[in-house]
Amino acid sequence: MLAPTQRPLGSRLAINQGDGERPRVCVACSDARPPAYEAAAGLAAAGLLDSLVTAYYHDSEGRLDTLLRHLPRGAAWVRRLARRNHPGIPATAVAARASVDLCLAVENRLRSGRLRRFVARTRTRRFDRAVAGHLNRTRPDVVFLFSDVGSVATLDRCRGLGIPSILSVVHGDIDEERALIDRLRVESPAFFPLYLGDGQLDERELDWLHDRRRREAHLADRLLVPSDHIARRLRERGIAAERIRVVPYAADPERFRPRPRQPESGSCVFVFAGGITQRKGISYLLEAWSVARREGWRLRLVGELPRRLGPLAGWLKQPGVELVGRVGHAQMPDLLADADVFVFPSLFEGSAVVTYEALACGLPLIVTSEAGSVARDGVEGLVVPAANVEALAVALRRLGDDPALRQKLARAARRRAESFTWSRYHSEVVASIMSLVGR
Repeated sequence: MLAPTQRPLGSRLAINQGDGERPRVCVACSDARPPAYEAAAGLAAAGLLDSLVTAYYHDSEGRLDTLLRHLPRGAAWVRRLARRNHPGIPATAVAARASVDLCLAVENRLRSGRLRRFVARTRTRRFDRAVAGHLNRTRPDVVFLFSDVGSVATLDRCRGLGIPSILSVVHGDIDEERALIDRLRVESPAFFPLYLGDGQLDERELDWLHDRRRREAHLADRLLVPSDHIARRLRERGIAAERIRVVPYAADPERFRPRPRQPESGSCVFVFAGGITQRKGISYLLEAWSVARREGWRLRLVGELPRRLGPLAGWLKQPGVELVGRVGHAQMPDLLADADVFVFPSLFEGSAVVTYEALACGLPLIVTSEAGSVARDGVEGLVVPAANVEALAVALRRLGDDPALRQKLARAARRRAESFTWSRYHSEVVASIMSLVGR
């Protein structure tokens, strides 16, 4: 098998380089994650977007949108579907496959692990083949893939057609996750069933996905990763450093802004936002809270609780713990701005966008290296070891007891967030593509 750097580039790319035309880029992602939409929007603004291959995409000026606005409860659906639209992406450039969402709906209702595994693999493979077929028809100059969507058919087609490929690695290191699962099974058996909350941990399916991720990391010409932590782990796995580029995610500093507030003396509001799961470190956070909490402190948990709480039930009844539940994205700016500290002790992550949003709201962060945050220890927050209750409790007390330190870190947090905007992300994606094709 040829190494990625040995693969000849396609003739169209060579022609474009010679006559000064801009490369046409196909973006492929099977969901509506913000980095994928923002990558497509940034490429469109630079005149480089050929197409976005994705799941259902909502046309805000289409017939369905018009129909929904005239229905009694249509406004709620319009707000919900707005997450499947980006004003910077031309609707004419989108190749949508709504069957992805239908398959996911079926998966979520199946009780049989074998059937659910079959539907999940069928969904993944069909989207992969659909992207490969799209490349056959459109022959773009560059393909920008997100994890899992093009591991086999698409990347093989790229090699056959001589199309350079960029892989956006959105997950943490696969070997790190396998080691984490094996460790939690032994060290935290009571909480292990809550690794994904209500989501069932199908280890056979996870191993299948890990195999795909190893393959795509080998075949892609360039890997974009959102954090130094992931870059370091990939280098340790033998991925050449010159094939890896760190491109952090971002937040919208206009939507997420600090809010002037006068907290009561002795009070401190900590907020956690994400899945209430063991993968996010929830048991360690609640145990640390039992050690560190003080009168007047509150810990707000934003996210959907598992239906079966198991050992979490007792921990959630502690004084000061407030269960906010799942909230819409439109509510997040206010919810974050109403807090004093953001805490996110994740055990495994790519790079959580919510950490950028918390920084933009001027919150000091308590995070782990695994969270993929751009917050620096002692500058915009405190970085603690994962799964370490004692260190987490010390960090909670340090920030909770010191309003002056919180204010200092809060100002630095906002300044840091202003350096990590989606405009910066757009520029770095474009620069990565241009450097790959030799511009």
